[in-house]
Amino acid sequence: MSSTSDTSTIDEKKGTSGDTNSSIATKTTNFFTTILMFILLIVIHFSIGGIVLYGCKLGQSNILPTNEKCFPYTDTKPEIQNILTNLFTTSSDPEMSLKLNFPYDKDNSKNMILDILRNYKNEPESNFLANYFIAIMESLISFNYASLNFILNFMNELPEIIIILFGPLVLALFSTIIFLFDHLYVMYLWFANMGWFFKQNINTNHNHKPIWEPVTILQPIDYWIAIWLVILFCILFFVVLAALPVLPFITMSWCIMSSIFYRGTMNKKDVTVLTIVQELFKNYKVIIMSFISFFVILSAFSNLGGIPGMFSIFVLILIIFNIIPIGVFKESIPENLSVVVSNKQADKICNIKDSSSVKHGLLYNLIFPQSGGKSLVKELKNLGKKLSNK
Repeated sequence: MSSTSDTSTIDEKKGTSGDTNSSIATKTTNFFTTILMFILLIVIHFSIGGIVLYGCKLGQSNILPTNEKCFPYTDTKPEIQNILTNLFTTSSDPEMSLKLNFPYDKDNSKNMILDILRNYKNEPESNFLANYFIAIMESLISFNYASLNFILNFMNELPEIIIILFGPLVLALFSTIIFLFDHLYVMYLWFANMGWFFKQNINTNHNHKPIWEPVTILQPIDYWIAIWLVILFCILFFVVLAALPVLPFITMSWCIMSSIFYRGTMNKKDVTVLTIVQELFKNYKVIIMSFISFFVILSAFSNLGGIPGMFSIFVLILIIFNIIPIGVFKESIPENLSVVVSNKQADKICNIKDSSSVKHGLLYNLIFPQSGGKSLVKELKNLGKKLSNK
């Protein structure tokens, strides 16, 4: 009887010991899993923050294709002020920073989608129906670039650390709002660009750009075809309504992704967004390690208990005061710093050339008004001024 009791006691102790070991192993696994998860999230967040910071400097440089009347939508090159932007600004007196520049050169003026659309518009046999869809695409892309340019330049006025920490959230929220507005805008563009149905390319020279002439009632067949196209596309609007959100998604994604691939120069070297993200981890090492240390201590208390938590704080203090000399809390100072420059956005001027459409006088515009009657109103105003001066 006594032997059976002793055996039971031993088995209970073994079971208790096994449960304790299993519990410690589980807690340790949870501790390291939590730390790795938080480190991954911190790396991702600061990487995106670096991308947003790069975008803010791009917004200040004002080289995004925001104007439909300029290159790369047309052949008219804009005149963009070449400026320097501040990067990794110090808190010293006076404030110092690295200088990042986005030159509006051959590489930074390229845009694959817009280049394809522009080249087609310049084809001698360019078709009015294709230009209708191109006009919708270009207006939507231009609007998205202009919206991105605005918010990025606006955020550029904020302190860098605010941009890095909160910029991804602000940009995500703003992009969502613009994406929703895009749906309404593409519906408007569907109808607003139907004027293309009343145009025809009268160019007969295969070495010349298209020449667009309005279709009039003097061309009854073409005129009635245009009217039937308007009716058809009004009906098609309700047929393709469910698929229309695809276009805003494509244009928004393209505008964001293409903005990331602009190239800049810093310290007389070409840089990309990846270069800036790498430099960000060097220059904001102390802040990043502070976040990681906070989550290590938090995980130690929640998963391992009070004593390991206090021990992690003790080790952190030793590292901060360089008693454990690993240098993770030693501030990194960039080279080639200079006094900060203005955050004012670069000026952009687009000297719009005359349209390739054939121009007519007042009498023609009275019978066949173009451009929604704008040219007619302009002609009447000019005539009124001439009469009042006599």
